[in-house]
Amino acid sequence: MSKSIILSHFHKKRAWMASHVESAQFPTLESKEGLRLYKAAEAEPVEIDVATVEKRGSLIVYEVDCHPLMVRYAKTLSLKWPEHERETLIAFLSQLSLTDLPLPEGMQVQLFVGMQQGAPVATGMLVTSEETTGKVIGIYDVFGLSAEAKNSIRHHLYALASEGTVVGEL
Repeated sequence: MSKSIILSHFHKKRAWMASHVESAQFPTLESKEGLRLYKAAEAEPVEIDVATVEKRGSLIVYEVDCHPLMVRYAKTLSLKWPEHERETLIAFLSQLSLTDLPLPEGMQVQLFVGMQQGAPVATGMLVTSEETTGKVIGIYDVFGLSAEAKNSIRHHLYALASEGTVVGEL
């Protein structure tokens, strides 16, 4: 897959993330700063051969479909950043909505929270976009409180990303 196709997909994902702050009527300073910190931590995705990856996991994984799960997603993913930046990231991430803003045509976003013994321990995001060469599925925001949790959510996302070219951050 060409780098320009991967970047087109990545820019769509970034635009969707930013739209929750940039389209807000009264965005807070914290959410603006959270978006800046989030963008600074992102890496351009690369193509992943999921056919060679074992698809197993030990977490109970929920798709984020309500505000309480969004808050868990935001709080858990914010732990990826230094403690002094976490509240700012929570302000940004908790504004993400899968229903308030329309997605561009040909794009789908799914957020996931991995739970263990009733507590959130991992996060992940799937972004699917239609590109000129077909469907591209991006795996982003893979984070776990432990290596096992991170690997488990990653394997769950790989299992869902079966039809298309898969890209993600290393």
